[in-house]
Amino acid sequence: MKTVIRRTVAIGGIVALILLALWGYLIVRPSRHVASQPPTPRLNQVFVIMMENHSLGTMPPALAPYIHQLIRLDGYDSSYYGVTHVSLPNYVALLSGSTHHTHSDNPDQTFDGVTLANQLTTHHISWQAVMQSLPQVGYSGNWYPERPGTNPVLMPKNALYAKKHDPFMLFPQIAQSGTVHLVPLHTLTRELAFGRVPRFVFITPNLCSDMHGQPVGSKGCPSNHPDALVRMGNAFLARLIPEITHSRAFTGHSVIFITWDESQTPRHLWNIIAWKNWLKAGPQPPHTLFIPVGGGSVPLIAIIPGKIQPPHVKIWADHYSLLKTIEAGFGLPYIGQARSPKVQPLTRLVLPR
Repeated sequence: MKTVIRRTVAIGGIVALILLALWGYLIVRPSRHVASQPPTPRLNQVFVIMMENHSLGTMPPALAPYIHQLIRLDGYDSSYYGVTHVSLPNYVALLSGSTHHTHSDNPDQTFDGVTLANQLTTHHISWQAVMQSLPQVGYSGNWYPERPGTNPVLMPKNALYAKKHDPFMLFPQIAQSGTVHLVPLHTLTRELAFGRVPRFVFITPNLCSDMHGQPVGSKGCPSNHPDALVRMGNAFLARLIPEITHSRAFTGHSVIFITWDESQTPRHLWNIIAWKNWLKAGPQPPHTLFIPVGGGSVPLIAIIPGKIQPPHVKIWADHYSLLKTIEAGFGLPYIGQARSPKVQPLTRLVLPR
């Protein structure tokens, strides 16, 4: 009898917690009003670099001096958030304006609908997805190196490329017809040297360079060495960013956005509920009665040529805001959640200064 009572009390407590979170969401959700702002300037060149699994608090200056230098000298939004947990839905959200209600890292998933890549192709704007450690153009494996026959969600030891971080391969209409756009990092390095680069470039570092890490026991960058991972990611950006900014391609109205997919905490707590995306479109508060929602606080850095007084802003934004900013800069219609008037473009970060 006591066991039944304890079980009933536990179930009642869980239900009460969920109801409390919903009530908190309803009373603390932000105003629908969005302050007016100048139109986003047309952009000639956009680079997006997606890092992994860190907030600014887990990257102290001693481990990430170059990242903190960029934050100090360039544009920065201190109120930027991932969309959800786990990794894969954040990449899909940035590319298509929707998580498609997935909360799984399974790289065998596929998605339909309009994407930023489709828009760029339709409007004859050149684009490229750059994947560090992609073995060759057209590679369709879930991992590289890959261990055949294993669970697709389980990362093999010593893997470097991860399809779950390559959202372009998760949309069949891109994967089947756009593989010419999906290239290894050395292709971009060569293009930068010649100053001829597609107008939109999405860059995914490998699992060592993006701070994600490999399974415990791997030889390269095991995930149980977080300080080393932060140093590796910092070193990767310290090599790549000057290659871009010193290229002839980085002139005029150009911008480099550096962000992270999600923060490490809270991790996997609300995947099956996904409060932020299931309940309401547009920006949401980072907490609901102390219960975290969304993908957590992550840095967003914006680098533009000829900076004089780079702005540090506190605009509640997420990956949908970044998508909207890119679409506005290229003169494209908005797709998915970017259509919401509550999703603000990051105009102040890309205005010429």
